[in-house]
Amino acid sequence: MNNKAKESAWFDTNVILRFLLRDDSDLFKVVEPLFLRAEQGELVIFIHPLIVAELVWTLESFYGYPRRKISEVLMGLIEAQGVEVPEKEIVFGALQDYEEKNVDFIDAYLTHYAAHQGHLTIYTLEKKHFSRLNGDIRVLSN
Repeated sequence: MNNKAKESAWFDTNVILRFLLRDDSDLFKVVEPLFLRAEQGELVIFIHPLIVAELVWTLESFYGYPRRKISEVLMGLIEAQGVEVPEKEIVFGALQDYEEKNVDFIDAYLTHYAAHQGHLTIYTLEKKHFSRLNGDIRVLSN
């Protein structure tokens, strides 16, 4: 067991992107040691669900990655040694629905969050994606 006191830190989207994409070798060299420290148990990396949402959006819209790859990579990150994600089960379920049901990550997240909280009713104006998700979805129309 490592006797060093564990450090912990919240990571911003750009730090995670530089590590995942390795698209800037200088920045990758700056962030890689942090991820290695987490893997070795010296650092706990906290990733907020909003950061996961931003990662999904950026990887899909800016970098053009397919849903399957985004889901696979982010699930791997969430499960990695030294990484903590609040509401991990909710985020994990949302990533699965994002990929498998071809819905927006945020819609999937809201559905899983509502179910976790015990409030299953969701009002929306967007029938397209919510119709593929579980829960009491009520589509408003005029």
